[in-house]
Amino acid sequence: MFYDKNKIGESIKIQRIARGWTQNQLSERSGIGLRSIQRIENGEVNARSYTLTKLQEELDIRFDETHALVINQEPDFTIQSIFSNRTQKILMSYSTGFIIAIVSGIFLVRSATFPETNFELFALVCSLISVYSAILLYIWRKSK
Repeated sequence: MFYDKNKIGESIKIQRIARGWTQNQLSERSGIGLRSIQRIENGEVNARSYTLTKLQEELDIRFDETHALVINQEPDFTIQSIFSNRTQKILMSYSTGFIIAIVSGIFLVRSATFPETNFELFALVCSLISVYSAILLYIWRKSK
C-alpha cells in the first residue's frame, strides 16, 4: 500500500496532541509500540495496514484517497444542507417580510372602512414592524 507517510504521520500527531495524549498514552491505548508510533509520526516508516487501522480506530479518524485526514463524526444534517445556515436565515428574513407585506396589503385593499384615520394606519404599521422585528429576532437568535 502506497501513501504519503509524512502526511499520515503529521495527521496522527495532530490528533494525538488535540486529545492531550502523549505518545506513550497512545501506545498503551492502541497496543502499538512506542517506538513505532514515534517513527510513524516522524514519517520515518510506511506503517503496516494493521498498525494504521489500530491508530485510526483509537484516534477515531480515517484518511481519504488523498491521505487527507477525515475526522469521524456523527453526521450533522444541518451542515450538509444545500444552503448555509446564514443563507437560510437571510432567505427566511426576506420571505417573512414579503409575506407580511402581501398579507397586510391584501387586508388594506379588501377592507372598505379601514383605516378611517391616519392614526389607525400608523398603529397598523407599528404593529407590523413589531411583529416582523420579533420574527427576525427569533430567526437570527436561534441556535446555530
